[in-house]
Amino acid sequence: MKEETMQLTLTPQEQEVLSGAVKSAISDLGTEVGHTDKQAMRQGLQKRKKVLLAILDRLRVGSG
Repeated sequence: MKEETMQLTLTPQEQEVLSGAVKSAISDLGTEVGHTDKQAMRQGLQKRKKVLLAILDRLRVGSG
C-alpha cells in the first residue's frame, strides 16, 4: 500500500510554532503512556509518539 504524502511550506515563525506544538504533544504523550494500563492503548500511544518524533525531525531538517 502506497502512502500519500503532502508538502507544506512554512514561514520560519510558523515552523517554530509547529515545532513547539509537536514537542508539547510528544511530552504529553510520554506522560499519558506512563499512566496507561491497557497494553493495546499504550502501544497506540507509543506509535503516535513515534510518528510525532519523525515529524519533529523533519521540521528540524527543514530549518537548516
